[in-house]
Amino acid sequence: MISVKRAFDHVGMAVPDLDQAVGFFVDALGFDVVITAGPYDDFGYVWPGEDAPEKGTLRQANLVLGDSFNLELLEYTDRSVDAAGGAPRPADPGGWHLAIHVDDIHAAAEELMQRPDVQSLSGVIPEVGPPLDGLLWTYFRTDWGLVLELIQWQPGMPYESSTHLRMAEPRWATAQPST
Repeated sequence: MISVKRAFDHVGMAVPDLDQAVGFFVDALGFDVVITAGPYDDFGYVWPGEDAPEKGTLRQANLVLGDSFNLELLEYTDRSVDAAGGAPRPADPGGWHLAIHVDDIHAAAEELMQRPDVQSLSGVIPEVGPPLDGLLWTYFRTDWGLVLELIQWQPGMPYESSTHLRMAEPRWATAQPST
């Protein structure tokens, strides 16, 4: 394990159109734009087996959700290496999704469904039993490929009886007594 102090900093996400992605995160989810940067003429890292950074254009934006989550959006264009197919599904190797904790999943899901750039992938998944009693979630996909999960839960979930560790909760969440 890394022996120095450590904490979560950000998630970086490649997007096909930076302006469109920034607009979605600001308009749909309430993120604020902290920094925009670029364009740069290479991608800044050397991939294994290569001797220099890939040439292309990189623009980025760093966003924050309240005081709890940093998100880096990266637009890579004019690439010199062929991109492999489309974005992976969440169940594919390398696949992923972004989960946003909300205090009213039904209201938040309804608001997202009003947007023309969002498709529902599931309804609100009902409680599925221990250790996830009290957890509600639903999935969406933006028209540019982001898989987004809305999630709602409160402290006091059944998993807490089997470990001293706790999931990090949003600062606005209020503690509920365990049952």
